Amino acid sequence: MMNWNKSISKIGGVNRWCLAVVLLLLAKVTFCQDEQEIYAFSYFKGNGEDGLHLAYSEDGYQWTALKDDQSFLKPVLSKDKLMRDPCIIRGGDGKFHMVWTVSWTDKGIGYASSSDLIHWSEQQYIPVMAHEEEARNCWAPEITFDTSTKKYMIYWATTIKGKFPETQVKGDDAYNHRIYYVTTKDFKTFSKTKLLYEPGFNVIDASIVKEGKQWLMLLKDETKEPAQKNIKIAYAKNLEGPYAEASKPITGKFWAEGPTVTKIGADWVVYFDKYTEHKYGAIKSSNLQQWEDVSDKIKLPEGIRHGSIFKISKQQLTKLLAQSAPQAALPGVYADPHIAYFDHKFYIYPTTDGSEGWQSDQFSCWSSTDLKKWKNEGTILDLKKDLSWANVRAWAPAIAYKGGKYFYYFSADVNIGVAVSDKPSGPFKDPLGKPLVAKGEYPGQMIDPMVLVDDDGSAYLYWGQGNCYVVKLNEDMVSFDPKNVKQFKPEGYNEGPFAFKRNGKYYLMWSEYDTRDPRYSVAYALSDSPLGPFVKVQQNPILKGKGIVKGAGHHAVVHVPETDQWFIAYHRFKIPGGNGYNRETCISPMYFDAAGNITEVDVYEAGMK
Repeated sequence: MMNWNKSISKIGGVNRWCLAVVLLLLAKVTFCQDEQEIYAFSYFKGNGEDGLHLAYSEDGYQWTALKDDQSFLKPVLSKDKLMRDPCIIRGGDGKFHMVWTVSWTDKGIGYASSSDLIHWSEQQYIPVMAHEEEARNCWAPEITFDTSTKKYMIYWATTIKGKFPETQVKGDDAYNHRIYYVTTKDFKTFSKTKLLYEPGFNVIDASIVKEGKQWLMLLKDETKEPAQKNIKIAYAKNLEGPYAEASKPITGKFWAEGPTVTKIGADWVVYFDKYTEHKYGAIKSSNLQQWEDVSDKIKLPEGIRHGSIFKISKQQLTKLLAQSAPQAALPGVYADPHIAYFDHKFYIYPTTDGSEGWQSDQFSCWSSTDLKKWKNEGTILDLKKDLSWANVRAWAPAIAYKGGKYFYYFSADVNIGVAVSDKPSGPFKDPLGKPLVAKGEYPGQMIDPMVLVDDDGSAYLYWGQGNCYVVKLNEDMVSFDPKNVKQFKPEGYNEGPFAFKRNGKYYLMWSEYDTRDPRYSVAYALSDSPLGPFVKVQQNPILKGKGIVKGAGHHAVVHVPETDQWFIAYHRFKIPGGNGYNRETCISPMYFDAAGNITEVDVYEAGMK
């Protein structure tokens, strides 16, 4: 083996210098990869009643809503309590600063700050036009930070009655806007309000960014007669102006508003709201002169309205993604949950996750009275202490009750075992001293047992990966006649069978794809007999990942007695940072339609109401 240190010492001065440069470049590339920035989009929906929405994109064109497109911040300011046109920038202090329109008619705007876009400061009302008795509104405020002066400029559109009569028209409710501004260093004290831009026409929706040594203002020409309603550009040497004459329109023959701009590679990309068509558009340019329409390349959340594009780090995105799905039912990493209900209490029997190859050697049990607060009942079966025939790979357990006893079925080193206890929380003892179903006894893997106890007391054991097996258990619940084992494989079946009965029908559910695959999902079939044949229902899968939720599967179902309430427990990739070896247990309601079909489970609806 080469001695790296000695080899370096023998390299000549020039080569040593070249090596140092290479190592420096490699370090820089690694740092840049670690610090990769993500595009974020702040926006509102409807009239802005529910507040701030956020989406993200890795390429700047394809956008995914965060938090299942729910609000990150509810508006509380003004009589209207609106949060329209939210503009967010990263400030010189590293914080995110946001301003927004609070009302159609107020003389002020809203402001709040955040270090992570999740936890926000108290919302602050800034009365920027309170001094103007005839001011009608304050619309679409934005912020730009000037690194040379360390000041923030906040600017917006206002109509002041009687001002600029030469461009006053009767249409558009007699609005006749100009762009005004204030500056601040701390969002506590502000300069006096001044006019920022008077282009000689009705103007709204200004958005300013630095471009080289000059400042670029995107704006909407709001002229109604003759109709403009398009996006233009104006430039200035200083952030506070003066800004030059507006350019010709850069958007096409459609009405557009609410421009926001970002740099993607060498291209400037401007997004805008085609508000009469109820959809967004985009154009791009490498020189800010020739523009190409790229509206067909963008994909945004449905119903998105005027907002702003800014950048966040991958670490910040990870934290935001964690807000986008309901919390896991159990803390830590647990998979393959079997959920049951005994004597007014819910129980979950999971696989302990978190090791590559799933090397757990113990089983635990959790209990709850409300599906919300879960108590760890501790270890209920320890393979190394309680079994003589397996000591690793403790997977996918299930439980059944019959004759005053609790029967715990489990996978151990790709065998299926059974243990017995007088209590649902154990401890459980192995009555056989050997597997109930041994490795290699049938084709496929001998894992994922599940037992259905029918209304007449008959019990049926289901199991198998690659193939599904079912057999009627003997009265002792720990043996069966091998001659009665039935092997079958529904379309798409991979593993994790689960059976239950409802209104005389037998439901057989299973997981499709591999548990390490983000597409992991749950499907089902119906039969008139617990032994089949089972016919797969057309509306499948009924449980699958969505958005940040990935790998949703390997489930169990519980029925709340004397109700028609049903819940499904399943695992998903841990959020954030999970995979097929780091999964977490979740619970969602499960519903049926009038015909008895299972409707698709909403992985964003958690637990009991």
